[in-house]
Amino acid sequence: MLAVTTIDARAQLKTIAKPVKKDSTEKKESHWVFGATYLSNSVYLGRKDSVAVPYLTPSIGYHDKSGLFITGSISYLPGSGENRIDLSTIEAGYSHATDNFNIEVSAAKDFYSDASFAVTSAISGRLSAYLSYDFGFIEPSLDLGAEFSDNTDIGVGLGLGHSFSIIEDHFEVDPTLHANLATQNYYASYYSKRRYNPKRQSKTGNSINASLGNASSFQIMDYEFEAPFEYTIGKKLKLNFTPTLAIPVNPSTVTLMTTSGNRTITQTTTEDLSTTFYFSLGFSYTL
Repeated sequence: MLAVTTIDARAQLKTIAKPVKKDSTEKKESHWVFGATYLSNSVYLGRKDSVAVPYLTPSIGYHDKSGLFITGSISYLPGSGENRIDLSTIEAGYSHATDNFNIEVSAAKDFYSDASFAVTSAISGRLSAYLSYDFGFIEPSLDLGAEFSDNTDIGVGLGLGHSFSIIEDHFEVDPTLHANLATQNYYASYYSKRRYNPKRQSKTGNSINASLGNASSFQIMDYEFEAPFEYTIGKKLKLNFTPTLAIPVNPSTVTLMTTSGNRTITQTTTEDLSTTFYFSLGFSYTL
């Protein structure tokens, strides 16, 4: 799942969000959407930095009745010693949704702080597409994406979900299981330029150069289970909570060259991956 969406926590490069399903008889109208989201940790394809990267993200978007949209967001990184705008994103695309079928295509440009240590911080732009069809008992989905850093990455996400609506359709739960396949050139750039950048290394006094093996290999990166909760108030205000469990697989080979004084030590190890739970919490308001 190699894309962002328009207005929720998935703007942190997790995956493209489903377009909001429409009643086929409902009149389409142009509208603005304002929102804000708190993301507990920036996790991508099961990968994360050695410290948590939470984001508080206000956003604004204009959605034309034709299906075209444009959105912008700013992600603020709170925390001791950080407290900065870590990421700004602008995205444009096309979205169409019916009772059963959903499609969205978009292009996005990301602007990360030079000090950012998010695993996606080497990514400068993205193209993405999302398709799904609701058969009633199950809703399969397909994510396609391309990301641009020092080298281009491609990714495919396969999903199976089923949504439940209660409280007169005001409250919806959409548990979904994903399998994500991708290359990791962006991740290699993160390791070599961000994870061990001079500012972070200055605390140890050592100089560390890192490289990642097989970054161009296309393989399964992680399995994710998420259960988005959405509560609608008066058709304009939506409250969202999305817990996610990411199970990464296929760890990479990492080579570290540590220089201390005139001595250089080279170590090659297998990346230590672990299952991660994180969540997003937010709201959106339609005008």
